[in-house]
Amino acid sequence: MSSDGTAKERTTTDSTTDSTTDSTTESTSRGAAGREGGGGVDAPFAQGVASFDPTADSVLLWTRAPVAGRLRWCLGPGPDGPPVATGEVDVRAGDDNCVTVAVDGLDPATSYVYWFEAGAIRSPTGRTRTLPATGTDPIRIAVVCCGDYSRGHFAAYRAVAEADVDLVLHVGDYIYETAGKGDVRPTGPDHEIVTLDDYRTRYAQARADTDLIALHQRHPMVAIWDDHDIADNAWRDGAKAHDPNVHGSWYVRLGAAAQAHQEWLPARLRDPDDPVTVYRSFTVGDLAEVVMLDTRIAGRDQQADEEPALPAGDPGRSLLGDDQRAWAHARLRDTSRPWCLLVTQVVLNRMALPVETGARLADLAPSGYAVIDGEAMCTDEWDGYPAERAALVRAIADRGPGVVVLSGDVHSAWAFEGPCDAAGRPVAVELTAPCVTATPMARHLPRGWRRLLDRLAERLPEARWFDLENHGFLVVELDAGRADAHWYRVDTEDPEAVPHHMASWRHRRDRTGRLQRLDNPGDRPLAPRVGAGERPGVAVPDRPPEAVSGRARSRLRRRRLALAALGAAAAGVAVLRRRNRVR
Repeated sequence: MSSDGTAKERTTTDSTTDSTTDSTTESTSRGAAGREGGGGVDAPFAQGVASFDPTADSVLLWTRAPVAGRLRWCLGPGPDGPPVATGEVDVRAGDDNCVTVAVDGLDPATSYVYWFEAGAIRSPTGRTRTLPATGTDPIRIAVVCCGDYSRGHFAAYRAVAEADVDLVLHVGDYIYETAGKGDVRPTGPDHEIVTLDDYRTRYAQARADTDLIALHQRHPMVAIWDDHDIADNAWRDGAKAHDPNVHGSWYVRLGAAAQAHQEWLPARLRDPDDPVTVYRSFTVGDLAEVVMLDTRIAGRDQQADEEPALPAGDPGRSLLGDDQRAWAHARLRDTSRPWCLLVTQVVLNRMALPVETGARLADLAPSGYAVIDGEAMCTDEWDGYPAERAALVRAIADRGPGVVVLSGDVHSAWAFEGPCDAAGRPVAVELTAPCVTATPMARHLPRGWRRLLDRLAERLPEARWFDLENHGFLVVELDAGRADAHWYRVDTEDPEAVPHHMASWRHRRDRTGRLQRLDNPGDRPLAPRVGAGERPGVAVPDRPPEAVSGRARSRLRRRRLALAALGAAAAGVAVLRRRNRVR
């Protein structure tokens, strides 16, 4: 690293937002979380510190410091030694008092700590880590998605914060734009968010949660948006529930959502003046390239079950757009590294259910199913864009072995041997992360109906394993020859946020598109690794008081009793119907 701690700043106008920071930090105070609620946090560093988009020699450092005016930032190898890089950065109200600093000249595959200072006030200390520059040393990545603040506590985020991982991928729905549909925590503002102030308020509330503060303090993150970060079932020129007569211009709303996303989750944008174009990639030494697709906005046509969209089977329907498609196919065909981790917010494999009762499935998936040509199809996933998927599959097949697809969105966990080419041969595997707090797919239904959903899911040809009922996260361990995937469930109301193993599967690079079930590894995929480099310790704030008070667990018991009662009622109705048919 350069001795003068070279750093770059980027700030934004009303239509764009600040984009770069590099640094690492470790939290030194357990009480530094600040208070939650509606974006009214006005103390410096109340939302902690964070780092984003690491490369082999750079990382983006982030914090928020209202009324501070100017901050000093520091980065070093450990909390007890002197910093090796320092600098100053202005705090601007026009960026929602968020600052992002790009710290360059760092050593590869190295952990650092970082902090900010506002006069005599020092932020919590964060920890970050650069990516490798060369070699094929193993890497461990956590994958998370779908954190609805109103529906539960961020126990999964806390569990990831406690794990030993090199990087966290957030594959979308970091916030939810809806007016707090859950009954666990009220959201601010208490209405569907539309304006720039609305989006900023929702981010400020989520980031004041101490579980999320802990996650960001301990690990660098690469984030991509999905629909709820903007509006439900968003596409390039609108969204399912966006009414211009009620919500105003779609493009103004999209610009507001993009600006707030970049202020709070800064990314290395392709164009600093274009916060809507967010697809990008990162190299992990000679081991892998992480390719972050934008399957939400960049080139997405309207969902096929909405008017006046083109039919699902129309060959001209687009999900990626011309520019992103050419870029993505080129990245897939680049075989200079053994692995390509292809990140898509929505599920790539087939999830269409060939059942006449498909209309009954309208509320099972977060994006909603529609019956098209005799199949219950989630038109918001790649199923709704079959021509685009076929083109992507051809690019994967051209590459050959080494493609692992990472996805989220469907509020459930999956392991797929696919997608498949025209001859039915799998060309990749797909690993889908469960939701953090959003309602899992099966929990929309009484218990008896959940068993029906399980049976329907078993008919999906590429699915090797799935879980439709739990919150949690995914951990992927990657080395030169194999990718091991481990799914963990976490009870959102567990005061200790203990992760419980659900399943583990292995994909060997020399067996394209195939998975092998592994024995339960317990906590090993979360535990410190021998020879993985020093990780400076960092103290993080305690869990939110309401998450450990007992009230949350009582609320969970009441919900489960209510669901059990609904299941019993549904079973009783079914018995009566059978009796009536017999008569």
